[in-house]
This record gives sequence, structure tokens and C-alpha cells, in this order.
Amino acid sequence: MKLRYFSHKFWYVVWFVALPLSISWITIDLLDRARVVDEFEPWYVLLLFAILVVLLYSSKNKLPFWRDKDFDSQYNRSRRVKNAIGLMKRVHKIMTRHPAKISEKNTAELKALIHSLENAIEKKEHGDVQSLAKKLEAMANKHLAFAQKSPGREYFESIGIAVLVAFGLRLFAVEAFKIPSESMVPTLMVGDHIFVSKYQYGISLPFQNKKLVQFGPPAYGDVIVFAKPSRQEQGYANDGYEETLVGTDFIKRVIGLPGDTIEVKRSVVYVNGKPISRCKVGKRSFKSRDSLTDEWVDRSSSLWVEKHGDHSYTIVEEYLFDDFEPVKVPDDQVFVMGDNRDRSSDSRMWGTVPLQNIKGRAMVIWWSNKRPHGFEWDRVGSIIMGAPDLTEEQEKELEKCALK
Repeated sequence: MKLRYFSHKFWYVVWFVALPLSISWITIDLLDRARVVDEFEPWYVLLLFAILVVLLYSSKNKLPFWRDKDFDSQYNRSRRVKNAIGLMKRVHKIMTRHPAKISEKNTAELKALIHSLENAIEKKEHGDVQSLAKKLEAMANKHLAFAQKSPGREYFESIGIAVLVAFGLRLFAVEAFKIPSESMVPTLMVGDHIFVSKYQYGISLPFQNKKLVQFGPPAYGDVIVFAKPSRQEQGYANDGYEETLVGTDFIKRVIGLPGDTIEVKRSVVYVNGKPISRCKVGKRSFKSRDSLTDEWVDRSSSLWVEKHGDHSYTIVEEYLFDDFEPVKVPDDQVFVMGDNRDRSSDSRMWGTVPLQNIKGRAMVIWWSNKRPHGFEWDRVGSIIMGAPDLTEEQEKELEKCALK
């Protein structure tokens, strides 16, 4: 009996999990390599997986091996008992909630049938369990039709509740974002999919850059997601200045808080006249998309570790002669920069970010695509605000610096 049971489970997993998942995975990967899709997206895999499962399940009776057709097998016995218990619970629930709508005669018949079914289950009379369950179901359909939900309605309600819960979490708790650019290399790579905590700094109105409750500004070194502000949101008058990507989601690191003065001299960032402590630890290579050929090329830049506030993190630079004139951060705004200092559009170009525009703080990488193809399994689960990712040699170089 146990062998038959486990054989059924094995083929169930094969037909309705392993096979459709493998086909979906391989198909999307091939489409990615053929550039039919922009890149390997888990959403595409899940969508194709769901379609294949529905198709396979609709023809389940024709699939070999998986279905145990032995009427008296242990699996089928357990399944019939489970279904009968569920049916009795539903009938009892309706009778309890709507006693006035059921005649005394029908109530007595239903209770008697439930009692007989319970005895059959207790005595393990499996043939009687099936026949009594069918009678109870027929009687319930006749006498309790006013309160019973169709399978379609139950399915729809279950999906609806799940969607509402997911939608609520996305609006107020956690939202998923995808990294489209190299501005946060090496902390975040193109193709990283991340979760962002939306309640870290306050609770916002859905679909608006307005916070109902403000918990306070970010800390130095926090990696934040925000809507790129307009000049009006930054406090400037409407002077006709041409703006681009306003309202687009950006992700950067907080360098300056309200009231701070930010300056860059020979690539060293100064906050209120004091340099951010940093140490060169070596080189970092990564894939970069060539803007002219649209091909992925290998790029290597100097790797530095900065310590700002309570956070230590890595940045990359190619040029060491960047300067930025002193700027005071307005009240209720922050100054942000990308970790890829020479390839980031940030506060040095278009100004500071109002606290109202901040959507949340980056938490964890839950999926990562390797460019141009494949998957970065070692990045999945990485804590974005965690310790710098360094090799053993780079760790030794960092120890020599003794950052403060």
C-alpha cells in the first residue's frame, strides 16, 4: 500500500511540477538567448508554468503512471474519507448559520445522514463512505442550494482574497523592484530583483508621493528607492527647465541628510567639511552594456570601501578627478549618489530628493540574472545593507586602512 501511495505522489510531482517547470524554464531561457524577451524573468516562467499545469491537469486521466486507478488503494481510501469529512463540515456550517431556512424534516434527514457517514468513517467501511457521501452531497444540493457556493465562486473568492492580501502588502509593506542600470554597481547589478521595505521611513498614500505618517529620515549609507522629483517638488519655481524621467523609480545611496553640506573634491565626498572615510581594496570586474553596440562587455574599475555613518559599503570608480561644488541639502530632503560613481545619474546632476518621494529602503536580492544570459545563484538572498562583499585579498587590504 505504501509503495502504491508513494508511487502516486512521485508521478504527481513529475507531471504537475517537475515537467511543466522544466519546460517553462528552458523555454524562457531560449527566448532570452534569442532576444525574443528582454531578459530571463521569473514572471514569464511562472506564467508559462501555470498554463502548462492547467493543460496537463485538464488531461490528467490520459497521463500514464501518475493516477492510481485501484479503487481500494490506501490513497483512494484516504482521499474519500478526507472529502467526506470536508463535505460534512460544509453542511454542518450551513445548517448552523441558517436554521430558519431549513425545515425540521430536512434537518433531521441531514443529521441522520451525517451520523451514518461518521459511523462508516469510524468503522472504516470505505464502500459505505463513498455511497453515503454521494447521498449527503445530493441532499445538500437539494435542500441547501440557497447557501452553497459553486466551485467557480469558491475558486474566484480564494483568488480574490489572495490578490487583495498581495496588493495590500505591495502598497504598504514590501514591493519588488528590478535593477535596470549599472548606477549601483557593485552593490546591485543589472538584472537583480530586490525587495524594498515600504514602511521603513513612514506610511505613504497609495500611488502618491505623500506620507500619512513620517517615521524620520533615512540614515547615512541607506540604499533607498524613490520617485525622481520634479523641480517643483524640490522647491524650485516653474521656470520651464526641461526635465526627464520625473516620477521614474530610482535607487541610490543616501550621502547627505537635511541641512548637510555636500562637496566632492578629487572624487572624495565631504559631508559638512569632513571626508567620508574610504579605502581602496583592489579592482572589481563586471558586465557592462555598451551604449553604442548594445552588447555586454567586460569592465574593470577601482574598488573602494566607504564607511558612512553606521554602514560600510563598496563603490567603483574609473576616474579620480571628479569635483562637485558645495551644496547645502534643503530641509526635508536628502542627497543621493550611486555606488558606480562615474556612471550614475544622481543628486550631482539633478538635485536632492524630498523625503516625500522616498518609497522605501532596499532589503534583499531575491532573484538575479547573469548578463548576458543565465543566473547569479550566489547573489540570491544577499542582504543589500549587509557587509561589503570582498575577496580574502581585499579583506586584507581593508584591514590595513582601519576605516573610522
